[in-house]
Amino acid sequence: MKVIKFYLVLVFGLISQVWASDFTKLTVMGSIPNAKPMAMDGWRLGGGLGYAFYVGDQMDYTLTRHYGDFNELRTNLTLSAFHQLDELKEWGLVMKFGSFQTLKSSNMQGIQCNYQEIQSVWQRSLNDNIGLNGGPVTVNFQYGIGIMYYKSKYFAVNPNFKTEDYVISSVGYGYANRTDWKGAAFTDIAKKKLTFLGNLGLNIGFRMGRNMSLYYETSLQVSTSNKLSGNLSKTSAIPPDCYLYTGLSFYYRFGKAGGRLGCPKF
Repeated sequence: MKVIKFYLVLVFGLISQVWASDFTKLTVMGSIPNAKPMAMDGWRLGGGLGYAFYVGDQMDYTLTRHYGDFNELRTNLTLSAFHQLDELKEWGLVMKFGSFQTLKSSNMQGIQCNYQEIQSVWQRSLNDNIGLNGGPVTVNFQYGIGIMYYKSKYFAVNPNFKTEDYVISSVGYGYANRTDWKGAAFTDIAKKKLTFLGNLGLNIGFRMGRNMSLYYETSLQVSTSNKLSGNLSKTSAIPPDCYLYTGLSFYYRFGKAGGRLGCPKF
């Protein structure tokens, strides 16, 4: 909860700084009859749901669904705030909360990662329509950097009951000095870890009404860690652990209809 509170304070702090900057630009222009504060103009705020899929050297390239207690379609929550810079570009903050899981070795072993992250994301419209004022659809290339706070585990699966049997290695579950029935030591990192990550992807935005829009996103999140899988026996950092995110988000855009940035009236 402390990390989530930190993320929220950071998000609203950065947004408030941009709002303050916008309001300052208006006030230094002098007294303008009938002008209204426009600190929110150019912002779109929203949230959505999606799926995250592990990408790395622990994957088996098979999507497992409804195998006992296991289902790799795990719902993730996304919260976003984007500010339009011009007709081509946007900048924003994106927060994701969720998990990804995959089974491997003929469903005899599995990995799971639970995470919270925040990223600074830039978007570039490929059809010069970032604000959806030139048409009902925008196609955007996105890229960003951020941090992830996570815990992960690598576990054995009971094939008879299709449940988790025991944890082979873990990060962030508080385990320490564990041994199996033969006295062999397990490998664990007791505390959760932070890692840097970046993303590359595409999203398509659809104008749904006066100020409402729907965005579909597919992006690859690349971490600087090799421990998102929870398998601590792997020693190579190349390739790093990644995950593929795909999801839908709804947004409300402040300002004039169609995403046009408002201008003071003289």
